[in-house]
Amino acid sequence: MHRFLFALAVAVAARGAFAENMKIGYVDIQRAVQEVEEGKAARTRLQAELQQKRGDLEKKRADLEKMKADYDKQAPVLSDDAKRQRQEQLQKAFVDAQNAAGQMQEELSGKEQEAMQSISKRLLQVVAEVSDRENFTFVLDKAALLYAPAASDVTNEVVRRYNERFGKGETKAAKSTTPNGKPPPAPPKK
Repeated sequence: MHRFLFALAVAVAARGAFAENMKIGYVDIQRAVQEVEEGKAARTRLQAELQQKRGDLEKKRADLEKMKADYDKQAPVLSDDAKRQRQEQLQKAFVDAQNAAGQMQEELSGKEQEAMQSISKRLLQVVAEVSDRENFTFVLDKAALLYAPAASDVTNEVVRRYNERFGKGETKAAKSTTPNGKPPPAPPKK
């Protein structure tokens, strides 16, 4: 029994010494993705594509309404066979429009997920660099925390370094030469 209590006391003391040397930070990943230049550029690009696709869908909707109005005007004078054919055309056009809307949504969701995955991978690289540089024992996602002091928030530093390193999505390797083939001048030291 005494050994157990001694071992427990040693474990608590060792844990206390480890805890004193721990440095924990956190990053608001959602905010970081929204604030990095690459995230802003991706959002702008996706919004423009969404607006264009919505315009296409609106045109299809207007065409459907016109087809329906034409049918409603002509229905009293059409034969039963002609009515059936026009109803089938309307039904096919309606199904096509629904399929196009679903495909558009799926395509845009896939593009958004792909962009966010790329940003998230790079963000994790930057978080690791900040963690190493600042000697953090742990860096957590803010979404997993119930409480943390604002002084432990490294989101702004992660966003700043991400933008320095990746900008709007180009890597430093892609930026490593100027149009004349020479390396760019070194940035001033801070």
